[in-house]
Amino acid sequence: MGFRRRRGGGKGQAVARAVGLRGAKIPPRVIDLTSGLARDSFVLATLGCPVLAIERQLEIHQLVADGLENASQDPTTAEALGNRLQLFHGDAIELLKEWPHGLLAEFAPDVLYLDPMHPPRPKSALPRKEMRLFRRLVGEDLDQELLLEAARATGVRKVVVKRPSFAAPLALGVSSSVPGKTTRFDVYLAAT
Repeated sequence: MGFRRRRGGGKGQAVARAVGLRGAKIPPRVIDLTSGLARDSFVLATLGCPVLAIERQLEIHQLVADGLENASQDPTTAEALGNRLQLFHGDAIELLKEWPHGLLAEFAPDVLYLDPMHPPRPKSALPRKEMRLFRRLVGEDLDQELLLEAARATGVRKVVVKRPSFAAPLALGVSSSVPGKTTRFDVYLAAT
């Protein structure tokens, strides 16, 4: 992650463009509803976004919490994060049911971000070993459509969903997409 932070393209990265960081006077406040290993949350936080990362799998939450504790011991990484990344253990769908009250609403997000478990690739090559182990531990995200529906129901201005480039959008109504090398970020805008 340190290499990506130093040489990853900064605000020009697809995830940064998708949440609206590029050209923003004030970095958007982002809730990552499916943080997983918190890679995208980490990148956004080091680029200046206040990020609340939600992870429902306790084992993954504990791994990320340990990683953040280790990162806080490194002065360069701690300075880059600037206390902008908060980690919370919980089920995002249940937390969204409390909207417009509760933890998520109190954070006052500009963007809700989802990176659900990607469907298997049509290629014969296996994903990286790390992701195969992650999938084995976490399983499938069978409720990802429900999570997107709950996120869009909040009325938050922008919901961003990370998808593999080969996969169809998670739902109809994509306002725009930001392509990456192997993924794309589908942007859903709230009706104004």
